[in-house]
This record gives sequence, C-alpha cells and structure tokens, in this order.
Amino acid sequence: MPVKNTPNVSQADEPKSASVKEQMLADSYQNQLNEQQLDEQIEEDIGQKINQLRLTKGFSQRKLARLAGVTNTSISAIERNKVSPAINTLKAILTVLDSDLSTFFSDEWQERKARVVVTPKDLIEISEPNSQVSIKQVFNGSPTKNLGFLIEEYQPNSSTEDRISHEGEEIGTVIEGKILIRINEVTYLLNEGDSYVINTSHPHTFLNPSNGITRIVSAHSPATF
Repeated sequence: MPVKNTPNVSQADEPKSASVKEQMLADSYQNQLNEQQLDEQIEEDIGQKINQLRLTKGFSQRKLARLAGVTNTSISAIERNKVSPAINTLKAILTVLDSDLSTFFSDEWQERKARVVVTPKDLIEISEPNSQVSIKQVFNGSPTKNLGFLIEEYQPNSSTEDRISHEGEEIGTVIEGKILIRINEVTYLLNEGDSYVINTSHPHTFLNPSNGITRIVSAHSPATF
C-alpha cells in the first residue's frame, strides 16, 4: 500500500516561526508606543502654544475663559496639559486669540524666544481694563515657565475679585502702603515691609484699606496666570 508522503518539518523551522510572531508583537507594541508619544507631544504643544498666544494678547486666564465661553479651571488645565480640549473648545479659544486651527498646527509655528531682560513695556497687564488694581506679569517668553512673578499696584480702597482660588503657593512682600488679606473668614493686615506666604487653593481676597497706593511684588508656583 503506497504511503502518502508528508512534508518534513525540521526543528529549525519552529524557532523561526516563533521568532516571526514575537517580532510582529514587538512591532505592534512599538506602534502603540509611538502613537501614545505622538499624542502626548501634540497635547504638550497645545498647552504651550495657547499659553504663549494668551500672554502675547495680554489676557489673563480668567479673561480668555470668559471670552471663549469656558471656565477658568478649563483654561488652566489645558495650558498645563492636564486635559485635551475638544475641537470646538479649541476653535473658540483660538478665535479669541486671533488664530485658527490651520495656523495653530502649522509647521511654521515659531515659539517665542526667552529673554533675560524684561523692560516695563514688556510687562503683561492681566487685570481687567479700568480696574483699580493693576497686576502686571513679568514674562520672558519662555514656553516652559514654572514660576510666575507679579508687580501689583492697588489704588486707595480697592480690592481684587472676591474669594479668588487657584492651585499652588504664593509669596509676596508689601513694598509700599498696607494690604488686608482675607483667607476664608480670617483677615490679616500687612504693613510696608511685611511678607506673606499663602496656599492659594484657599479662597482669598486682597484689599487696600488706606487712602494711599499699595504696591506688592509676589511670586507663585505653579505659574497659573
């Protein structure tokens, strides 16, 4: 009775087959990693670019949020790359900042170059127009700033918005006049030369109770303005 021949499978073929499978799995995993890294890079670019555009316009996060129809918390989270904005939200933000999607994602995008000296004309006013409180930000154009520095001036009997709160810590010194700092339900009076250190996640308000001008210099981290 004739015997049907079957192809011989050598032992050397088995490792080769296993090796191909392993390589396919490795390639698939690497592709997933590449996509994840690309997504992270895109998110990082979005936060930095929005921050630069906002500061170029001289807008505070609160002002941008109000004009774009989103919350201040959302703008803060987007700039710090904690969340990715929906396409409609991003378009609304870019419209306020005099930009658009095609320009925003263009290869011709140029990051602002960081500088060492910041002159008075380079300071960014982040208070609302006609406000009795002037808060100017010292910004050198760095896309990765971690520290915010402010020069503040309070007209007689003026105050900031009631019960401000944001992530981080703030340290400041009164260089002229006096200031009341209300944190939750406790009020502190600081005179010229006094300094403060506060957890800015607690609702707080700054008030000038005098008939003279008050000036403060302050730093906060993370840079939420």
